[in-house]
Amino acid sequence: MQLDDYKTQYQDLQNSLQAGFLTSTSAVEGFVLARANGVDELLREIWQGFDMSDQLSLVAVGGYGRGELHLYSDIDLLILIPRDSHQTHQDKISQFLTFLWDVGLEVGHATRDIKDCERVIDDLSIVTNMLESRLVAGPERIFNQMKNVIKLSDWSSQSFLVEKQKEQSNRHESFSNTAYNLEPNIKESPGGLRDIQTVAWVAKWYFDVDTLFDLVASDYLSNDEYEILKTSQLFLWRVRFALHVIASRREDRLAFQYQRQVAEMLGYIDGESMAVERFMKDYYQTVTKVSRLNDILLQLLEDKILNTQILNSRFRISYGYIHACNEQVFVNNPSSFLEVFLLIAKHSYVSGISAGTLRQMQLNLDLIDHDYHKKRNNNRLFIELLQQPQGVNKALKLMNRYGVLERYIPAFGKISGLMQYDLFHAFTVDQHTLFVVRNLRRFFVSEYANEFILCSEVAAKIKKPELLLLGGLFHDIAKGRGGNHAELGMHDASEFCKSHQLNSFDTKIVVGLVQKHLLMSSVAQKQDIDDPVIIKNFADSVGSLEFLEYLYLLTVADIRATKDDLWNDWKDSLLKKLFNQTKQYLSDEVNTLLSNSQRAKNNKAKVIKAAIAHGFEMKFINGILDNLPKDYYLRYDLDDILWHLSLQLNKNLQEITVSSKISESNVMDIFILCKDFNKLFFNLVSVVEQMGMDIVDAKILTTKNGQAYNTISVLKSDNLAELDFHQAIKEVLISPESGVSRPIQQLSHKYFDNKTHIKFSENKKWNLSQIEINTLDRVGVLSNIAYVFYKLGVSLVNARVSTLGGRVEDVFYIHNDQGKLLNKEQQLALTKALAERL
Repeated sequence: MQLDDYKTQYQDLQNSLQAGFLTSTSAVEGFVLARANGVDELLREIWQGFDMSDQLSLVAVGGYGRGELHLYSDIDLLILIPRDSHQTHQDKISQFLTFLWDVGLEVGHATRDIKDCERVIDDLSIVTNMLESRLVAGPERIFNQMKNVIKLSDWSSQSFLVEKQKEQSNRHESFSNTAYNLEPNIKESPGGLRDIQTVAWVAKWYFDVDTLFDLVASDYLSNDEYEILKTSQLFLWRVRFALHVIASRREDRLAFQYQRQVAEMLGYIDGESMAVERFMKDYYQTVTKVSRLNDILLQLLEDKILNTQILNSRFRISYGYIHACNEQVFVNNPSSFLEVFLLIAKHSYVSGISAGTLRQMQLNLDLIDHDYHKKRNNNRLFIELLQQPQGVNKALKLMNRYGVLERYIPAFGKISGLMQYDLFHAFTVDQHTLFVVRNLRRFFVSEYANEFILCSEVAAKIKKPELLLLGGLFHDIAKGRGGNHAELGMHDASEFCKSHQLNSFDTKIVVGLVQKHLLMSSVAQKQDIDDPVIIKNFADSVGSLEFLEYLYLLTVADIRATKDDLWNDWKDSLLKKLFNQTKQYLSDEVNTLLSNSQRAKNNKAKVIKAAIAHGFEMKFINGILDNLPKDYYLRYDLDDILWHLSLQLNKNLQEITVSSKISESNVMDIFILCKDFNKLFFNLVSVVEQMGMDIVDAKILTTKNGQAYNTISVLKSDNLAELDFHQAIKEVLISPESGVSRPIQQLSHKYFDNKTHIKFSENKKWNLSQIEINTLDRVGVLSNIAYVFYKLGVSLVNARVSTLGGRVEDVFYIHNDQGKLLNKEQQLALTKALAERL
């Protein structure tokens, strides 16, 4: 047969169904089933005509899978193929589907192998579609394998019911939780067809039956209830079929424009009241009956499925809580101390452990002795808990609350309730650790995929999330012992991995995460991550792309779990930048490190080329660039340099230029171009601080003709738009200030370490002195540091400003007034002046 023949065959089917319905709307069930049967026959003929491989199966899913198709309902298809054969069959399948559309069939489709089915089975809509599937053409073997994927999945009657209830609740909410909208959606509104299907889906899953009538034999539905559901469904089918006929397309919304015609088509006539009013009254009465039955039947299922469920010979769930089946569960089987938390993770709807079971647990905690964590079955249960796709954080929190975690991991007991007397941490060490685990878990949950997009993308590639969680559990486990907690924690992590028989590769990852959990944060916030040498050194320390991915996720989770206000867009951007640049370095087969001079030369050439492309004249370009030091091309990217050039068009050297923009790092870059003078940085910092802006970065460059290029980066805030900081900066540069008030200490800070710690080092590559200043965070700290630099003739080249809790950890790259490294005498003088000032 040719395309036109199939078109004719399909159109004849549609015409006959429409004509039949207009003759007898009460026979709608036959027409709905007849369309599904007619489409079956058509698809089989076309499938055979395309000589599709006998390894492929054509499967009906959704409403078509139930054998129910209204006049213009979509025809949902699943094409099952052998494993890893997408490329082999792609062209043929594409031609087949295109042909179906040419015939006039509105097809929804997916092509999957069994591995794809396993990957997407956690999606509620997909598992529901697969549940209602039936074979149309092709071998049963691969179809049965797909069905088996459902049976072997993590879905249970309980989880399916809970998720379907959530889905229904969300759907009802979108219709304001009422069935009485004047233009209702007969499929999705409360009391509509979807509510009938929801009851059927959950009940069929639990009772393992195929039809609504089978539920009567299962003593779930009474005969009267079945009749109400069946009658209501047929009424709604009549309405839906009529809508399709009138609209000549798929239409589920009973809009005003259709209501009169539907009423007339279904045989309503005007009498004491209008036909349309009587029809709509029947509609509302029908959906009210469906809503009532939906409530009753789902509650009955809740009682059967959720309120009492036998898990195994040791535990059962009753009314949302896990109960021990007898009073000797923990005595007879001590592994039950871990098993109960594994069951909590596996059953997301469980609220907790029953009071009686908790009492048994507390009375027998001593059974978790010093050999408990060495037993293989206990190891298996704990690792299996960490491997669960959901519920891990909840289970670990309860393990900690009820004293099991500290007994299973004795080292964890030493940090339980341990506080850190500082301004940096907001929680005890054990709570911080569990918050880290929570943050790590969220990276793997699709619900939070948009919260930290890069983290979620990286997490999707992690082969063993349990290793990451172990790194999180052990990263601070040696806190409070004195010494380097990362080094000490390595040994605890190593012992744990050994006792749990992790292989050497996995052990290396967990131990490495504990040892290096502070490394990425430190490098990102305190070093110049635009310097290829810094990236090389960090990459060498990380060792592999796989470990980099683990470390990045742990670093983000750790910072976010320390204190609510510690995380910001700047830190986010620094870590992303370090991650991406290190990933690039580790991915390249050959990495050639150019000298600063060569890098500057290459970058300048790119700037000239881009500037010409943007329409700048060569004379203007050379006039600006020839006065700039080579450092400029290393410390600013191409977009920033083009921005700087555009600001200097038609400007003379005496003018003060102030401009700002949101950078790629999602902070506000304030660029100031003016004549250089001694008080410049001090005055810039002072005015920015006075306006309440948080400085995170500063770049200072002086050109050969005495111009100063200054970039002050500040965190975005709600009040930035209201501040006229451009004008304020210009005014202070015209009339510079000569002094600054000392920082004011907050009352709450006096109880903590308020010493200022200063550390010098040399950056020989840049021929600069590096000074790290760690002091209490107060208003005016940075301007006072800048004031001391000004008074002692110290020139600032670059600054990295970081606030960690109640302390600042600032890094400054400086030289003396002769452009050289600070000598010992100058370092001592600077240290003394800063200590006195701060």
